[in-house]
Amino acid sequence: MTISSSLTIKQTSKNDNQYRFDCAGSIDAHATPAFSVFVEIPADASVMLDFSNIERVNSMGLSLLLKLFEEWENNGTRVQVQNLNRMVSMLFKITGLGRFVEGATGQETSGTKMIDPAPPAHIHKADADSETPANKSKLNFVASLQTGSQLSGWYLLNTYLQRRMQKVIHFEQAQDVKNITPDILFSKPFEACAMMKKGFIPLMRPIAEADEVVILSRSDDKRTLSDMKTANVVTATEASFVYLLGRFLCDESGVDSAKFTYHFSGNEIKALQMLIRKQADLLFVLKKTYENLSSLSRKNVRQLDASDTNFTFHLFSIAPYLQAEGDVLGPILQDMENDEQGKQILQDLQFQGWCKPEQGELNMLQMVFDRYVES
Repeated sequence: MTISSSLTIKQTSKNDNQYRFDCAGSIDAHATPAFSVFVEIPADASVMLDFSNIERVNSMGLSLLLKLFEEWENNGTRVQVQNLNRMVSMLFKITGLGRFVEGATGQETSGTKMIDPAPPAHIHKADADSETPANKSKLNFVASLQTGSQLSGWYLLNTYLQRRMQKVIHFEQAQDVKNITPDILFSKPFEACAMMKKGFIPLMRPIAEADEVVILSRSDDKRTLSDMKTANVVTATEASFVYLLGRFLCDESGVDSAKFTYHFSGNEIKALQMLIRKQADLLFVLKKTYENLSSLSRKNVRQLDASDTNFTFHLFSIAPYLQAEGDVLGPILQDMENDEQGKQILQDLQFQGWCKPEQGELNMLQMVFDRYVES
């Protein structure tokens, strides 16, 4: 399916103070001009938005919708959305916009109240000594890898950054950032949120690299997802977007994720091993991890479902006391696609390049983190 890059909004009816609009295309950072059609709507109106022809809403689009809907609420304008596709419906529920969906009651979603992960263990107050001045002789760079095949690329990137920044930088990989105090960090979405609360500054995110979840079973298990009313599910960690998205994906498919028994292996490789060894029936795993499995591992598993939300992403961040270095590091990363050596490293990392995250994207990510992990 071809995703439309533009958004069109057409008024289809007006009856007294009731308005109806047909929306088509994708709602993203470029949606604001299309929203101008709503300017003439008076206070106390009733608005129905038909999303039958909306193909995709990304995190920035959700941020713009939330802002618009809250403005309408403050003005006494009632708004409802109907005919959302599966992925857009799931995102509305995850972010709390589900209350605007036609037919919604006081309960925003069937799954929201069931998903209550414990706060991640790595959220803690930084020691006073960790407020290191910017003139450190050596910087610690930690990357929470998406796949093992990226490892050589990260070491090459570390060498590249040392030369370009003229700094000694020590690199290490990590499954999570628990008990680690990095200066430079590439981390999973919820880990990035936890570090932002400690003052870390988000610099860049990979271009076109949204974190998505795949639900796997063993290849010899012929049951469909709908057959698994009760099941043992394994995933890496509880305080993760993969776990959250996996549960919502099940709920959106009509399977009550609250009836599953969950096991948290600590990392995705162990989780995969538990599935293959019949210690679990289902695996929630990052889509990129699944796509990079060896042919042998792929033969042992079967994909039951996958998300396509384009909502969140890994983030490249820097410690708050290194803001000056961040001003240098950001442009270096962004310019890699224009440099021959940088292009090769990006290829090893399996990235197209780097771009600055929009503030609206970060706000939506932080809101979801606060709602399901921090609370």
